[in-house]
Amino acid sequence: MNDVVIRILDTSNNVLGDLDLTNFTDFPLVLTKGIVNLDNLKARTGTYSKTFKVPNTKNNSKLLSNVDDINSRKDYRDALNRKQCVIIASGIQIDKGFVQISKVLEGFELASYELVFFGNNIDWVKGASELKLRDITYNNNVQEYTSTAINTVNSGDSDTYDHCYPYISKGGNELSNDTQVKDFYPSFYIRSIIERGLNDLGWNVSSSFLDLNSSISNPISTHIKRLACDLNPYFKLTDDEVSATLIRVEKTTPSTTIMSAGYLNRIVFNDDSVLPNRDNGSNYDPSTGIYTTPRSGEYNVTVFLDRFDRNSNPFNTARLVLVKNGDSVSSIGAGVELIEEPLFISGASPTDFGDRYFTFTVDLINGDEFSIYIEASSSNTQNISYSSGTFASLSVKSNIVEGDSYDLNNVIPKDITLLDVINDFTRMFNIYYWTDVKTKTIYLEPRDNFFESKTNALDWTNKLDIAKGYEVDYISSYKRNVEFKYKDLNNDEWLKGWQDVNKRIHARYNHVLPDRFAEGTNTVELGLFSAVYAHVANEATPLDGGVFNGNIVFTTIKIWNEYLTSGLPVEIINDYNPKIFLFNNGTQTSENGSSRKISLFGVESTTIPYGIFETYNNTTSDINLSFTGDDGLFSTYYSKMFKNIEEGGRLIAYLNLNSSDVDNLDFRKLVYIDRPSKVSGYYLIEQVIDFNPLTDSLTKVSLFKFENLGSVAIDGTQEGNNSSGTDNSNTPTPLQPIYVEDGSNLIEVYIENPVTGLIEPVYR
Repeated sequence: MNDVVIRILDTSNNVLGDLDLTNFTDFPLVLTKGIVNLDNLKARTGTYSKTFKVPNTKNNSKLLSNVDDINSRKDYRDALNRKQCVIIASGIQIDKGFVQISKVLEGFELASYELVFFGNNIDWVKGASELKLRDITYNNNVQEYTSTAINTVNSGDSDTYDHCYPYISKGGNELSNDTQVKDFYPSFYIRSIIERGLNDLGWNVSSSFLDLNSSISNPISTHIKRLACDLNPYFKLTDDEVSATLIRVEKTTPSTTIMSAGYLNRIVFNDDSVLPNRDNGSNYDPSTGIYTTPRSGEYNVTVFLDRFDRNSNPFNTARLVLVKNGDSVSSIGAGVELIEEPLFISGASPTDFGDRYFTFTVDLINGDEFSIYIEASSSNTQNISYSSGTFASLSVKSNIVEGDSYDLNNVIPKDITLLDVINDFTRMFNIYYWTDVKTKTIYLEPRDNFFESKTNALDWTNKLDIAKGYEVDYISSYKRNVEFKYKDLNNDEWLKGWQDVNKRIHARYNHVLPDRFAEGTNTVELGLFSAVYAHVANEATPLDGGVFNGNIVFTTIKIWNEYLTSGLPVEIINDYNPKIFLFNNGTQTSENGSSRKISLFGVESTTIPYGIFETYNNTTSDINLSFTGDDGLFSTYYSKMFKNIEEGGRLIAYLNLNSSDVDNLDFRKLVYIDRPSKVSGYYLIEQVIDFNPLTDSLTKVSLFKFENLGSVAIDGTQEGNNSSGTDNSNTPTPLQPIYVEDGSNLIEVYIENPVTGLIEPVYR
């Protein structure tokens, strides 16, 4: 009987069989389990194995989809894809994940397969790297784009909705001192993106930080739940959405309609299938002439009357009428006339009008029954005829306007993945992860709150093999300067201009390590989100008794395509990097105590839907999202860890771990070592390295000393934003570079920045 079993599963966790391992007397399966390496702030590790081999038996060939036959179809049972499995040692399941085939070896000592095992904690990361945000299943995905819906969503929170509608100053406002529906675009809660996305991948999420399924309360979670992002939405319907509304319908035979006084006749187009006719969404009924609207929106309508004429009573008039919810083929009844067009007027000649072509735009809501009528409005009977080839076409416009419906996921840019968001969220808040593969639960918290209390620590004193020796390691791999920053700006010309004037990068912070670290710079940079700046929103604040009152002007964030010191860009910005901020739907108070106001769709309100990045203009941000400042992201989420990096140590030792230890390993739990005294204390587990479930050999473990050394000092000279008085209508004059003469030439003066080590120009 084997001491180890690799059991292959299907996608529904049904057992397909066990790999044959009997031909190996010393099966080379060793596992490494990890959570973090403090030598690399951007790295989070999981479970994986070294390459190992299994024999090429008939059973293994079947379980591994016959990949030993290069001529076999590789699409059969996804032959080259990873195979789900569990690893069982001495009857104990020690991990669950998948094996990946890398090679088939024929004729080399023993015909075999070369495999690598990965734990499921790596599996969810891979899934997140492939899952597009627009493919996530969102709550309340179908939305109506109306002022009522916007106000309703903003009065809720991320427990109910996955999105919000902050007023963000983007330029292009058409109304002065007021807002319209089109001034508001959907932003998404970070919490919702992470939870919905991981749920779609089959994982549960537990986090007190995000207030998700955790028994631990965390006051900061009330703020984090309002963390939102503007993804630069593609605020149009997709081609597929437009196509699903498209019809082209045609009359295939000539027809004559006898029309009496006030008589209405619905034109029934009997062909909706023979090309070029079509009904992509099965929305048209060729027996009744009714188009049932599949979504709210603005629709383009075309009507073509082929060889249209009247056969009698040239003194009568007639009109073409577009109707919603008409009663019957011969009566509008309680239906609504949307638009009309005269077909001919009394006394007009000739009676043969030839081809008549009409185009219209109409607003329809989901479920409306739309049809086309002809009406004779005179008191005399007349005959109206049109030839075969008479047709109508209809489809919704792609632009989303007030009153339309749209799907949340379809307005998200196509190329953003779940992992893009998770990576930036991780770097902002120094998030640690632990995955319980048995319950398929991902636990995540900021580093300082991730580990359980010392009272729950595992005592591994007797597992430490002192005779084997140990190593105490102090981190020295970083460069002396560690820079924290958001993604560089794209098309955000106002903030670019602000940075040029102020000679610093907004929200960037540089931490300087002690002299024992080598010169140079390491950068921890977000890959998706750029920093965003605040704005005093004069353009959306109502007049006070017909007069502008600066005391009631509210604050929000701005994204502009021009660097202006006054006024507002004429055109709305597009094609900018996504932004992250806190969403609030609440009150603001000016420095003199006045309640600030917004004009929401013509109604004054002291409840303001706004975004905030850091405290500005007497508007407090509950979380400072800049890396700078005593309350910034570095100070709050990294300063304690960097104290450990500067002064703490790592213990690398050999421990006697068994399969049960590894199976039940919970990286949230600390480890306690009582002796020898030189290394006694509490440790966090960084990595369990090359654990072999088949032998009684010792396992190498990397432990990092867990102690409260305090926090590193924060450099207060690295500023956040300016005051609103400086940024609005009082922008400082740009600094001028210093030049020296070199003969007839002027040479700009450069000097090494003592903080960053970079060569930079000198300004006066």
